[in-house]
Amino acid sequence: MLLTEVVDSCPTSLVTVDRDERSVILLTGGSSLRMGMDKASLEFGGDTLLAFTLKQIPSEIPVVVVGESVDTWPEVTYTREDPPGAGPVAAIASGMEAVTTPEVLILAVDTPFALPRLLGWELAANSQALIPRDPSGKSQYLAGLYRSDSLRLALGQLGVPDNKSMRELTSHLQSVEHHNLSPKDAHDFVDLDTLEDLATARKLLARHPKVMP
Repeated sequence: MLLTEVVDSCPTSLVTVDRDERSVILLTGGSSLRMGMDKASLEFGGDTLLAFTLKQIPSEIPVVVVGESVDTWPEVTYTREDPPGAGPVAAIASGMEAVTTPEVLILAVDTPFALPRLLGWELAANSQALIPRDPSGKSQYLAGLYRSDSLRLALGQLGVPDNKSMRELTSHLQSVEHHNLSPKDAHDFVDLDTLEDLATARKLLARHPKVMP
């Protein structure tokens, strides 16, 4: 697999995105064992964590939520992995059935600050994915930009997606860019695994930009 390192020289800037080129798959159906409750329904920014994230997505971008449907967002396409709880790769496989755009953003609902950054990213001509990597070297596969056809091909090569890891899935991609995050930038990609994480994120909320429709 070809790995290309990239550096974000302007971490808070957003570029114009062709809305016909990109969809968002939002993963909300995880088990949330460490949090002890459904993350999507957590109070965040004056609303639920799900609503907070959906409000950041420009209205022209198609959105697929993999998880429980919510009546207040009828314009969103809802689906669910089968069986429920079969893991993020199975959830992505289900979500991809509704994607018709050349590119797709994959985002877990417990990463509330990543979306403005992701919307500003662009894939290089020969790249099949752009995935952030934190200062410890951990790849954050569930906050990345993927080429749709390449992701479908990788899913096909992987086989049955149930309980497979994102590392296994992305090993079938031929060209992956890794976006190396500085310690400061890593705050934008923090995920909320515990109540302590949630409390910290609420304190950080005021300093993070939002992208509204």
